[in-house]
Amino acid sequence: MEKHWRNYFRLGINHHLLFPASFESADVHEATLPRVLSMPEFEVVDLFILEGGEREKRLTEMILSGGKEVVYNCPLMTGPGLNPHSPDRETVRRTKELLRVHLDRAKAVKAKFAVIASGVDPGADQREEHTERFVDYVAEACAYAAEGQPLQLVIEPFDRGIGKNLLIGPSAEALRVVEEVRKRGHSNIGILLDMGHVPIMEESFEQAVSTLGPHIRHVHLGNCVKKNPADPLYGDMHPPWGYPGGENDVEETAEFLKCLFAAGFLGEGRRPTVTFEMRPYAGLTEEESVRIFLEKLDKAWEIVWRDEA
Repeated sequence: MEKHWRNYFRLGINHHLLFPASFESADVHEATLPRVLSMPEFEVVDLFILEGGEREKRLTEMILSGGKEVVYNCPLMTGPGLNPHSPDRETVRRTKELLRVHLDRAKAVKAKFAVIASGVDPGADQREEHTERFVDYVAEACAYAAEGQPLQLVIEPFDRGIGKNLLIGPSAEALRVVEEVRKRGHSNIGILLDMGHVPIMEESFEQAVSTLGPHIRHVHLGNCVKKNPADPLYGDMHPPWGYPGGENDVEETAEFLKCLFAAGFLGEGRRPTVTFEMRPYAGLTEEESVRIFLEKLDKAWEIVWRDEA
């Protein structure tokens, strides 16, 4: 090994995937966040703040004093009465209002990026008009994010048929949205690419990374299950690397990293942010699972350098 992977990127951990119960419980969310913020292995943390009021104040102070770079993961706007590209104006208004709450929280914790996504795919016959409305939504969000403390937004592409079933969607269509928003004068827009989404987007790593390469700002390392609908983690459920029936492990991670080098996301003089976004291994603690994530990353990195030699 010529150089450690830490010379090439700043590693992060996703709080709410390492502790999945934090999605549903504000108490669990608050109780487990200090464990992630105190993990010395990570320079970055992907997170969100689940609720407002006094709890939000406590969490904001906790995050600011945690010493880690923050990537704020806005929740998906797919719940009842929410859709960023709905033809119903009231639905879009509610969605924009909730997004602004989370963008304000992202700014309060001095996040570098805020992750956003499209809503549910309406079907082929309505995709064009929904995409146009999504461009409007993202452009307005970029303008809001640029006010005061500037914030970069990153769109996360998802699957269209297994799991989340979102409008965006294929890499080429994510690229189109970013380019259209940039044409409107907003430079604070890019892409978050999740390696665990790529197989269920029905794309190869090379296809996704080469399509989106110049616009990738942040990366998630992860896994998915796409072949067995009966599996409890079927679809976009973020199983750990090497999960039985999963798509990604050490070899796939090495391949993904090679693609990131080829696209220029990784390279000399650059240390972008790269985050583990996986559930813990069954029967192991979160800390034990993190150790395995790191061991597998080390093995993948060895393959990258071995094949470059």
